[in-house]
Amino acid sequence: MGILDKLKGLVKGREDEVKGGIDKVSDTLEKKVPGHAEKIDNVSDKAKDAVDKLSDEPGAAAPATSTAPAPKPPPPAATPPASTPPASTPPTATPPAP
Repeated sequence: MGILDKLKGLVKGREDEVKGGIDKVSDTLEKKVPGHAEKIDNVSDKAKDAVDKLSDEPGAAAPATSTAPAPKPPPPAATPPASTPPASTPPTATPPAP
């Protein structure tokens, strides 16, 4: 399932809520960035058009359910290699004392 399919599933049936969120964000931006209201309105209109396209396309995924798939278990921890004792070297023979 691609990201576009996931978006379709999230938007389906919630178009008005998503568009309301877009309006809320654009209003906040217009207050924080004065002088760019026209650009912000254009972008928000395009975002709302995208919402309409997502919900109108045939084959849109079903709305997301509240039960998420179980997460994959973490990979098993790497086991450190068994420690081997250092190879013992035979003691060197010391020559007898004269």
